[in-house]
Amino acid sequence: MTKAKQKQNDRKNKTKLTQDDLQKILALVNSTREMLSQMKDGWSVLTNTLGELEEASNRVHNAMNFRFQKDEDNNGSMYWADLVLPEDPKAWFYEPK
Repeated sequence: MTKAKQKQNDRKNKTKLTQDDLQKILALVNSTREMLSQMKDGWSVLTNTLGELEEASNRVHNAMNFRFQKDEDNNGSMYWADLVLPEDPKAWFYEPK
């Protein structure tokens, strides 16, 4: 695949979910449910639950090609802001200089 074709594909969201994609989403949902259950029980969360939730979230983020938003100067990403779909004009893509 050429770099131009890969770049074009990076800017599209997946429309079909594979079994692996569904497993990643399911893991995120289950981790979220476990965390909420722990918080309801004692308003505390185990550290390993937070790690599992972060790992599941990252897997879904990568599998779905969700993107960080561009910063105001279009020089980098706002990793702390909500993620956006790759088609969003605010989506940030790393461009080597």
